[in-house]
Amino acid sequence: MEKVIIGLEKDVIPTPALLIDLEKMEYNISKMADFCRGKKINLRPHIKTHKTPLIAHEQIEAGAIGITCQNLAEAEVMAEAGIKDILISNEIIDTQKIKRLVNLAKYARTKVCVDSSKNIEDISQAAKEKRVRVGILVEVNIGMDRCGVSPGEPTLRLAQEVERQKNLEFLGLMGYEGHTVLIKSYEKRKRKTEEALGLLVDTKKLLEERGLECKIVSAGGTGTYEITGSYSGITEIQPGSYVTMDTAYESIEDIGEEFEQALSLLTMVISKPVDDRAILEGGIKAISIDMGIPKIASNKGIRIDQLHEEHTLVKLKSGTKEQLKVGQKVELIPSHGCTTISLHDYFYGIRNGIVELIGRIEARGKF
Repeated sequence: MEKVIIGLEKDVIPTPALLIDLEKMEYNISKMADFCRGKKINLRPHIKTHKTPLIAHEQIEAGAIGITCQNLAEAEVMAEAGIKDILISNEIIDTQKIKRLVNLAKYARTKVCVDSSKNIEDISQAAKEKRVRVGILVEVNIGMDRCGVSPGEPTLRLAQEVERQKNLEFLGLMGYEGHTVLIKSYEKRKRKTEEALGLLVDTKKLLEERGLECKIVSAGGTGTYEITGSYSGITEIQPGSYVTMDTAYESIEDIGEEFEQALSLLTMVISKPVDDRAILEGGIKAISIDMGIPKIASNKGIRIDQLHEEHTLVKLKSGTKEQLKVGQKVELIPSHGCTTISLHDYFYGIRNGIVELIGRIEARGKF
């Protein structure tokens, strides 16, 4: 990571290298913040996409009330960077991790999800010993079939257990409609999302009827931000991918065209052994393929055929034989930004083709 590159054109960056177009990222951050202001819904962006305190601070400056982290280690990095309002949208079960959790609560307004009685008791005991209060959200399974207790009475019973425990503060509920965020049709996505959110909000009403206040009802992802952010009873949304975007969202109606593709991998043609094939530097160790094959940014008669560990194989259509030359720089757009960013230690922030900053991805490798 050469600081002398700052101020120079991006073509001088050694490849393969992760790039973020700063103007496009700033547009995405502002667009989401403006939507939430207009709907009077709280924005708590998920940092699992970028894992970078610098970007998290930009999101908060734009209007986010805090951040969402997927694990404790990410939360610790963000707290060390001065972020004070953190939701961990996962269960923290291990004894040593629970000790770290209550220590974190000394320095940040820490909230965590639970879906079992034993976990509630363990966090309560550790919080009591540390003399802190930990905010608790009961996670509700609204169709993702991952973590989370069933809606209705099972959630009520768990919330009542939280209320009975010392040093815990019951704050509300979290659900994630992750099974709907990539449905291409807007109408189908809206219908399926509202079915899921209905389970969450009906559960909130049940708890309130039984005297339990739900200050927070948290849900939402990039693919459902507008639907979830407009749904009565939801208090905050947790979109993540919107900040940089990726090709997985390009074909999602009413999402793909709303946000800018800010993320790319700069690579280089290192071989052209035959006229209709070129080999790029960097493969699956530099760009992920879990959501599909990445695309070439220019997309001029060129398609990626396959990726190996350190190579990307490109097919050239008829009439494009001279389009790629050895030594030429090429930008790839990842299919999944979250899993691509986590492969890199830092990114190059680009504005108008010039390197403006080199940002360290501080929470990279924090599992």
